[in-house]
Amino acid sequence: MRQTQVAHPHASRRFPALLMVVCVMVSGCVSAPAHASETGIQGTVLWGPVQPGPTRLGQTDEAPLSASFTVYGPENAVARFRSDEKGNFEVSLPPGDYTIVPNKDTPIPYPGKQKTKVTVPEDGYAVVTIRLDTGMK
Repeated sequence: MRQTQVAHPHASRRFPALLMVVCVMVSGCVSAPAHASETGIQGTVLWGPVQPGPTRLGQTDEAPLSASFTVYGPENAVARFRSDEKGNFEVSLPPGDYTIVPNKDTPIPYPGKQKTKVTVPEDGYAVVTIRLDTGMK
């Protein structure tokens, strides 16, 4: 015996509406791809010397520093960041030339004069080590 299915009279109208709802839900779950080439500066902040007197052969006289910095572009400040307790930092910036300056509360002599110039490449991060002078001799 052959069974016949009877289509619901409104089924043809429901399918496009249901399809649209599913598409909207799925598109809301899929995020836009991140920029394939994020750019900026990452690195480490060290200060030294950290002990008075001569440095012994084979020993470093620098230590990581957690401090606040301002990044200047050609005309003005464009970003601020703080290095962590291991001296590491990362700041996202568009490609270009920048100057990193320690903020006034950094425990070094003349923080505004201890500048680090960095060029952010078109693709990826510039990797730098910022070395700050403690003034200790």
